[in-house]
Amino acid sequence: MNWQQLDSLSYQNRLRFLPPEHKLLFAGVLILLVLTGHEWLQMAICLWMGVWVMVYARIPVRFYFGFFILSLSFFVLGLPALLLEAVRADAGAVVQAVAAWKIGPYLVYVPASALDKVWVLFWRTMASLACFAFVLFTVPFAEILQVLRKLKLPVIVTDLLMIMYRFIFVLLGVSHQLWIAQRARGGHRGFRAMLRDASGLAAQLFVRSMRKYDALYKGMAARGFGESLQVLSLHTHFRSGRYEAESIAGCILLILLEWWTGG
Repeated sequence: MNWQQLDSLSYQNRLRFLPPEHKLLFAGVLILLVLTGHEWLQMAICLWMGVWVMVYARIPVRFYFGFFILSLSFFVLGLPALLLEAVRADAGAVVQAVAAWKIGPYLVYVPASALDKVWVLFWRTMASLACFAFVLFTVPFAEILQVLRKLKLPVIVTDLLMIMYRFIFVLLGVSHQLWIAQRARGGHRGFRAMLRDASGLAAQLFVRSMRKYDALYKGMAARGFGESLQVLSLHTHFRSGRYEAESIAGCILLILLEWWTGG
């Protein structure tokens, strides 16, 4: 996924004209419903957010699903800790397992209750990612900072968020350059070589990132940096009665769905 192009999509989407505070409020309400609702509600939010992002905002499908695939990879990496449990095989304990393996003196098994927990966590994660994708693809980060400043968030926090966001792309660009350089020198061939090259890449990434940070600090000082970073937006926002009505009606329907399924 091209992260620089992903950032540019937030400035070029079809929902760019909507006020950012309305979009953030909409996503915040849906997040609350995701955290308090059942699986059917979370599935409905996933589908509805897909309509907003891919149909209304006209975000390409490959970027939307690429975001989900990359994010869910961390969920998959955490599955062994969620699914597997172990007891000593000679303990005589009776376990209700979907699958079990004897490894040395231990019995490693997947309890039936773990599948239910993973199912609930999966849809909660999917719905949360859908809400986050809506904000990521439709609200530029500079406008998010403006909304946070209107909410009287401390200036030091917004400045740190801006610098961290800037360095995300710096780190990605530098790490990609280092990875290409290592591959060009015959690196990343075999598992051991991959681990060794990854450690070298991390060390070089730290050194080059500190150089980038020093250059950024000197550049800000040369330009007379004051107490805070100023964020300006020259884009004019307009309210849309149609989108506002749909968002309010949709949230009411989701609440009714939660009440009906919960009852």
